[in-house]
This record gives sequence, C-alpha cells and structure tokens, in this order.
Amino acid sequence: MLSHLYWDPDPVAFHLPFFNHPIVWYGILFALGFLVGFYLLQFLLRRFLCFYPEFTEADIVDWEEISPGKKESKEAALNRLNQQLDEDFKKEPPPSFLLHFAKRFLSEERFKRLKNRMRLEKALGPAVKPLRIRSKLFSERLTIYMIIGAVAGARLGHILFYEKWTYYLSHPLMIFKTWEGGLASHGAVIGIFIAMGLFYLRSRKEYPMISLVRIIDLLVIPSLYAGVLIRFGNFINQEILGTVTTSPWAIVFGNPAGGLPPLPRHPAQLYEAFFYFLSFLVFFRFFPKWLFPAGKIAGIFFISTFTFRFFVEFVKEEQSFHLANHFLTMGQYLSVPYILMGVAFLFMGRRIRLVSKN
Repeated sequence: MLSHLYWDPDPVAFHLPFFNHPIVWYGILFALGFLVGFYLLQFLLRRFLCFYPEFTEADIVDWEEISPGKKESKEAALNRLNQQLDEDFKKEPPPSFLLHFAKRFLSEERFKRLKNRMRLEKALGPAVKPLRIRSKLFSERLTIYMIIGAVAGARLGHILFYEKWTYYLSHPLMIFKTWEGGLASHGAVIGIFIAMGLFYLRSRKEYPMISLVRIIDLLVIPSLYAGVLIRFGNFINQEILGTVTTSPWAIVFGNPAGGLPPLPRHPAQLYEAFFYFLSFLVFFRFFPKWLFPAGKIAGIFFISTFTFRFFVEFVKEEQSFHLANHFLTMGQYLSVPYILMGVAFLFMGRRIRLVSKN
C-alpha cells in the first residue's frame, strides 16, 4: 500500500502576550512577502533610474545652494546642472555595485552622465536627493499603495468570485478577517491595478520617466517573490486544495479547508510556489535585458504566469460557489483576460520599438 505524506500543521505560529491574539503563519508569510518585496523594488528601481541620470525638479531640495548668488529661474538652474553631466571630470566617483551594473548595460554616453550625476550628488550634499533616496521614497509610497490594493482586491475578489455573497451581507465583519484566508490572487491583481493607477496620477510629475506600464514592469519580480510565500501560507492553512490523486507525491491534508475529506491530493499550492520561485529567478536574471521596451517584462509575466495558472487549475478543486460542476474553473475563466493583457503589452512594446527605430 502506498504511503502518502500526512500534513496537518498548526496554522497559528504564536499568540501575542497579554492580548492572547493568535498570529498565524499565513499572516507572517504574507507580511514577509511585502517586506522583502519592498527591498526588491528599491533594488530594481535604482538600476532602472541609472538609465535616467538627469536631474528633475523633484531632485532639488535647496535651490539657493544650486545657484548661489545667481538670479536665474528654476528651469535655467536645472538646465545648467544637467549640462554639467556632459562635462569631462578626471576624478572618478567611488566604486559601487550600481556603477558595475551601469557599465554593463548603459551606453557610453549614459554611463558618463551617471558618473557625473554621482559626483554632483556628493558635491552638492543635502541640496539634492541622490538616486538612492529617490528610489527609497518611490518604493515606500508604492508599497503602501500595493498593500492596500492587494489585500482589498484579494479579499473582495474572493468574496465576489468564490463565495456566497448573501453570507457576507449578513455578516459584514467577516469581510475583514483576512488572516483566516480567503484571498484571491486574481482579485489582488485587479486591486493592484487600481492602486497603481492612483499612485501614478500622484507621482507622474515627480517621476516623469516612469509610466504606468513601467510600474507594472517593476512590480513583477517583487510580486513573484510574494506569491511564493503566500502559496506556502495556503499550504500551511490547507486551502486551495488539489484534486484527489494516487500520485506518489500526493499529500493527505489532515484538516482541509471547506470540510473536504482527508484524501491524498495534489499539493497544488506547492506546484504554484515552485513555479513562482523559478519565474522569480528567471525574471531577476534577465531584468536588465528585458527592461526595454516598456511592457516587455509585464507581457512575459502575464502570459507565462496565467497560462500556468490556467493549466494548474485542472488539478485543483473548484473553489467557486458559482461554478460548481463546470468544465472550466473560475480561476481558468479569470486567467484568460490576463493572458490577453500580456499579449497586448508585448504588442505595444514591439510597436514602440518599431516607432523608435523609424
């Protein structure tokens, strides 16, 4: 008789002292995904900003320090500062990993302007914001938007796509119990899109080089990392279950969500976590090469991720209250628009490249 792995962990990691409030593993992994995602976003953004070393008005903290004793407009002072990026300096800036990256992927002209930018940042001190601070501020603000958008979208998406709405109308406080699970990744993507749009409207003047599509490009790698941890959280919670199987790697969940029987099942959560982790490594490796044109990273991400999501649904139990006994699952129906969106991103990027060449 084949022996399968039995899985029945305690979803509670610990209880808060004095309050006796349970802290679940899912919540810890969810928060850790966003925390590490913030630093990943900051890391990637600094490398992206290397391609745009020019100073903007948002970079200037003290205009009097930029043009001491000179009666000139802000526009004139900014133009004069940017003209210095083309000057020849004998003294090299201190070595850094950022310059090592830039030397490999920037043109000679852009690399020269970046080195001069770093020299001027050091010479002007607190009068200007260095690229490091610019990327940090951008990442902090965007991460806050993403957390709110992802949690709200994932929770409302789960209720809209998978649950019986009348229950939540009768028990509205249950909507806020996200720590008990019940978050839909398709809904999270919708929430993130809305959050990105609001963030872009607020930040487009301060970061004119970053479009809405570019924000999506920059969020792909942090999102994949967060997806790995979230699926491990689902595995601990014994939710998003696979179908019953006789495969030797099947897992018997001791207390599966939804009251399903403890039978050998596909560890669908681990399939997704493994795919997201491999995708994370690939996108991280090819980030500089896929950075241009805008939308290329996003296009490859949506096509690859949601094509996988479409097929992995065949070994997952239907989670939707609305589509019981359908040939396709709710997850498959929701994946198709995102695949088409990825094709649109790639097509748009190809057109931008052709126009720039002409």
